[in-house]
Amino acid sequence: MSKINKHIEIVRTSNSPFSSMGLKSCDMIQSVLSDYYEMVGVTTVDNMNDLELLVLKSPDLVFLGLKRLPFDSNSHVLAQNVWMSEYLQDSGINYTGSTQAAIAMDFDKENAKLRVQQAGLPTAEFFTTLPGRHKSAADLPIDFPLFVKPLDTGGGKGVGGDSVVHTFKEFEAKVESIFIEFGSRSMVESYLTGREFSVAILDSGTSDGLIVMPVELLTDKDSNGHMILGRQVKGDDVERVIAVSDKAVRESVTSLAKDVYRALGARDLGRIDIRMDNNGKAYFLEANLVPGLADNEFVSYFNRACMINEGMEYTDILLKIVGLGLARN
Repeated sequence: MSKINKHIEIVRTSNSPFSSMGLKSCDMIQSVLSDYYEMVGVTTVDNMNDLELLVLKSPDLVFLGLKRLPFDSNSHVLAQNVWMSEYLQDSGINYTGSTQAAIAMDFDKENAKLRVQQAGLPTAEFFTTLPGRHKSAADLPIDFPLFVKPLDTGGGKGVGGDSVVHTFKEFEAKVESIFIEFGSRSMVESYLTGREFSVAILDSGTSDGLIVMPVELLTDKDSNGHMILGRQVKGDDVERVIAVSDKAVRESVTSLAKDVYRALGARDLGRIDIRMDNNGKAYFLEANLVPGLADNEFVSYFNRACMINEGMEYTDILLKIVGLGLARN
């Protein structure tokens, strides 16, 4: 089989909090794509110098594995304003995934939820806060129970059994712990007690067409009777990922995910997380528009959703993503 004469550059960072692609995943993606494309390189972008060197390589497509340039001690103010997609676009370099406008909302859960609300789509009531901002339960804009998580992290970071709070004392403690660990505001939502889903979406490559692939996420209840997909559960890979077979549930979840994806202005691929209330109504939780693509379908929610719904193997997924990006050339 002759290879396609294109230069694909896979881009990640060694600064793990900023990376959507681990080193093993990067190596696997390079191995797969090298069977189909003439030149497949890897660039680690940790600072502006690395980013400028990437642009000088002038690849036909950047396979993007991070959202924005990592902060460093010498250029913290500059780096926090450098979004990879925006910088590449301004430099005339094509890349996989969404534009900066959508990625910014992916990174900031508050803006994503506001955009979803503006589109008339359901999301749980919410507010954001910092330690000391609210003085008593009477100051809180929504009632207990509440779910508290960091505003701008993913992968279950900062989420655990203490995320569900029933008292003001528990609320204060969780908000304080998030600020200490992540230096972040807290996203506080009405706690939804129903089923949880993750919906992988791929552009079909046709006009306005989307391949929408839901899976249900299950885990054992904790000591308080809650099913929480937190950092430890995800890290230990003990959650169960199953097909959504009920037609009515599937329609509700896929319809909402599709509408959210479009409301956020996403393109190529993304993952939309959804949870139901105890009456079975679906609500948007958060989006991940640079989803992790681990080296097999048993790790990544995105990969597993593609396999369960469409029978797509790992190679199929990668080639589809690259094909969507190259089509823009």
